[in-house]
Amino acid sequence: MKTSKIKNSLVVMVFILSVLPAWGHSDWGFTKDFGNVRVTYSCGFSNHEERYKSHIIARLVEMLSKELGCKQPIYLDFKHSYVEDIVPEYKLWYKRGKSGDTLVFHVHEKTYDAVKALQLIEYGIKNKASVVKNQRDTVIETRYWGPQTHTSLSRAEINKILRKNVSPLVNKVLANKIYRPKNERDRIVEGFTYYFQNNKYHLCYERQEGYGAVQLKLDNIYQFQALVYYDGVLSSRLGVVFDTDSTFYVITRNGYVEEKAAKYFLSKRHVIKNVADIFQPYVLKELGKSEVFIGVEQPFSGTRRNLLYRVKDDYLVQDLDALVDKESKKE
Repeated sequence: MKTSKIKNSLVVMVFILSVLPAWGHSDWGFTKDFGNVRVTYSCGFSNHEERYKSHIIARLVEMLSKELGCKQPIYLDFKHSYVEDIVPEYKLWYKRGKSGDTLVFHVHEKTYDAVKALQLIEYGIKNKASVVKNQRDTVIETRYWGPQTHTSLSRAEINKILRKNVSPLVNKVLANKIYRPKNERDRIVEGFTYYFQNNKYHLCYERQEGYGAVQLKLDNIYQFQALVYYDGVLSSRLGVVFDTDSTFYVITRNGYVEEKAAKYFLSKRHVIKNVADIFQPYVLKELGKSEVFIGVEQPFSGTRRNLLYRVKDDYLVQDLDALVDKESKKE
């Protein structure tokens, strides 16, 4: 890479960083209804992929409740452990009310598990009397919020439910395709997205005429972003998908063409080296149409690094600042 090109990339990178908000943090959340299912999600950052997974699971729970003829309210409470990978905390109980009972499911974990959520909801719907009889108030010491009183089946009872084989009904529900929801600011006419089916994430390209063939299948998605530019229509020819907090793929598609004429490029699985305790999502910005800026900023640990990915040779610059410093010393 020539020095002039490096300097140009650095100028763009500095501009990007200058328009990003300064560090300041408070938890974020939302509530949304899907038929008789209400989902609440609380987290530290709005662009963690668990936000979208909570929607996907809520839609699957709605389908499950219809299969079981359940019309009672179901409340899903998702809390995201974005700082550390804790032992998953599941709770299941019935909230009694004058207007009727509500089945409540609570989970606090780093990576949401649709199968386990459906297993517990299925049990709760089919075994209401048993849940009501066995649920108990328990005081739990939490790391950040002090002692908390929770009502639920015991952890032993919940683990017993989760150790059972997945039922044919849950597998039937999981066979549905649930596409990644668009957020309230999403104005992309076409671009990369994914759907969840059979406990896998399938990356594909969405056009106004429909969806293209699956380009990548993953067990998990940690962070996903379709990078956007204006090319006649507001569209995305480039997607970045992290399957863990330190590994990612980049996928590109050629111009605004029909699916049968489309050409795709999928990068190798890249590893971001020397990162640990990642909890804040990466800053992802497209530079032109062939480079991706990746910003690492972890205020609690003091880690801050800028990376650059080049599509044309599938190459990742692990530390852009160090590279620029090295080149500048040659002058």
